[in-house]
Amino acid sequence: MITTLGHSQDQKATAINIESIKKSWKEFTESPRADFLKRYLRRGMILFIVGIILYQLFDIGWREVLNSLPTHPLFYIIFALLYISLPLAEVFIYGQVWKTGKWESFKGFITKKVYNDEVMGYSGEFYLFVWGRKYLDKKDREILKDIRDNNILSALTSNLVAFSLVGILVFTGTINLEEMIDDVNAVYVILGIVITIVFTVLAVQFRKYLFSLSLKKSLIVFGIYMTRFLLHHGLMIVQWAVVIPNTPITIWFTFLAIVIVVNRIPFIPSRDLVFMWAGIELSKMLNMATAAVAGMLLVSSVLRKITNLILFLWISYSDKNKEFQNLQMKSAEEIIEKQ
Repeated sequence: MITTLGHSQDQKATAINIESIKKSWKEFTESPRADFLKRYLRRGMILFIVGIILYQLFDIGWREVLNSLPTHPLFYIIFALLYISLPLAEVFIYGQVWKTGKWESFKGFITKKVYNDEVMGYSGEFYLFVWGRKYLDKKDREILKDIRDNNILSALTSNLVAFSLVGILVFTGTINLEEMIDDVNAVYVILGIVITIVFTVLAVQFRKYLFSLSLKKSLIVFGIYMTRFLLHHGLMIVQWAVVIPNTPITIWFTFLAIVIVVNRIPFIPSRDLVFMWAGIELSKMLNMATAAVAGMLLVSSVLRKITNLILFLWISYSDKNKEFQNLQMKSAEEIIEKQ
C-alpha cells in the first residue's frame, strides 16, 4: 500500500515537473528575449554561411570567378522560368481546394516563396495560413489541413525523385554502394528496413487521420507536383549545361540530389546560399571547373535575392494600394447613401 502510494506521488511529481517545464518553455518562446535570440541566431547562421562562401571564392580567386560568370542569354531565360514554376504550379494545386482568383493566388504564392527563400524554411507556410484567413471563406482548421496535405504530397514527390536519383547514381557507379555499406552491420540494415515497413503500414492504416484530401484530388495534386518537379529540375540541368557544357549527366544528377536534400531540411534560412556552399565543395570533389560552378551559383543566388526583393516590394505596395482604394470606395458609398 505504502509502495503504491509512493509510486503514485512520484508520478504526480513527475507530471508536475513536466508541466512546469512546458509552461516555462512556452513563456520563454513567447517572450521578447526569445524573439531577439531567434532573430540574431538566424542572422548569425546566414553570416556564417556567407563567410564560408566568401572564403571559398577568395580561395578560387575573385578574378577567375568573375571571368566565369554566365553570359549565355538562355541561362537567364531559364532562371525566370525556374523562379515562377512553383508559384504557378501552386495556383492549380491549391485551386483543387481553394476557390480564389488566380492572380491573387499567384501573388500570394510568390510572397510565400519569398518567405521560404529569405526568412526560414516553412515560414512561407505560416504566411500562407495568414493569407488564407484573409481571402478564404474557410475555418482555420480546414486551411491548416489543406496546407498540411499539400506539403505531404510535395514531400512525397521530392523524396520519390531523390530516391530515383540515388538509384541512378548507384546503377551508373557514381556512388559506390559497396564501399558505403561495407562496414555497416547487417543487423542495422535489417532494423532500418523493418522500421520503414512499420512506419509505412502505420501511415496507410491511419491515413484518414493524417490526410484529409480525397483520393481523386490527391492524385491530381500529386500529378501536378510531379510534372512541375520533373520540368523544374530538368530545366536546372539545361541551365547548368549551358554554362558548363559536355559535363556527364550523372554529375548534374548528383547536384540535383544535393538541391533536393537542402530543400527538404526544415527551418534553415537562405537555402540557395547553403546549396552554393555545398555546390562549390562538390565541384572540387568531382574535379569540375570550380570557378565556373561558383560563378553560376553566385549569379543564381544574387538574381533570386534581387527578384525576391523587387516582387515582395511590388506585391506589398499593390496590396496596400488596393486596400486604400477599397477604403476610398467604401467611404464614397457611405457619403452617397447619406445624401
